[in-house]
Amino acid sequence: MRCSRPCLFVVLIAILVHALPAAASNPKRTSVRFDGALAAAAERLDDLETPANLGPGARIVFIGDSLGNTVADGILPAAAARGATVVQHTAPGCSTIEGLPLLPDGSVIPWAPGCLDYLVGTWRAKVAAEPADAVVWLSSFDAANRLIDNVQADPATPEGRQRIADLFVETANIVAAPGTGRRVVLLLPAPSAPSFRNGDPDPQSAIDVRHHRAILHLVVERDPTRFSMYRLDRLLCPRGAPCPAEPVPGVAPRSLDGGHLTPEGAAWLAPHLLDALGVT
Repeated sequence: MRCSRPCLFVVLIAILVHALPAAASNPKRTSVRFDGALAAAAERLDDLETPANLGPGARIVFIGDSLGNTVADGILPAAAARGATVVQHTAPGCSTIEGLPLLPDGSVIPWAPGCLDYLVGTWRAKVAAEPADAVVWLSSFDAANRLIDNVQADPATPEGRQRIADLFVETANIVAAPGTGRRVVLLLPAPSAPSFRNGDPDPQSAIDVRHHRAILHLVVERDPTRFSMYRLDRLLCPRGAPCPAEPVPGVAPRSLDGGHLTPEGAAWLAPHLLDALGVT
């Protein structure tokens, strides 16, 4: 027997009424189920983006560029208050991997050759010589479009991301060599927030962070016993992009450019980041 449109409506209501008690009796049930490949992908991402638990009393070397520098300024005193040790080896304006970062027009950043000389000749050896259990690493420069042996590595391409991931591992093999037991925690920068200087953030910022995230995945996949990562957008953009000026009411941690942290912002971020790293 065919059911008319009113009949179908009644049948649907009956099905929903029958289903509601079962749903109410199981508070863990969700309206959308993630099965098969979706569940596997979500679990894989969670594994890739869960940082190592560094534990109480950890000895940490904090490395990075100017963004890392602003975050480290808050981490040092907060870690000391918890009985941990953090030594800062940041290089503002410089990348911490090889290659020459490029400007949007394709030209080399003018000071990049000097940064590369410092990286290869001095900086990596200084970090490697520092007694530590872990290296915590935050640099926005490292995922930039760059020139490597006169060949451009574009993070927007799979080939470019793979080449840049290789450079991360190359630096890691010096500052936290295999066999030393040092863990490397890679911090993913958050997209820019609105700022007094620049107004609304450039949408390219979120795209750049997605490329950076994919690069860090490639690094962690190489050896999850050595590498792990943590996404700073979990703290700075808790509701996702675009990042707000205030991630929590009354807290505006970004500086005038919408990217770096203010001293007050770093002081706010530090305990949350140390909690995520298990530095209690």
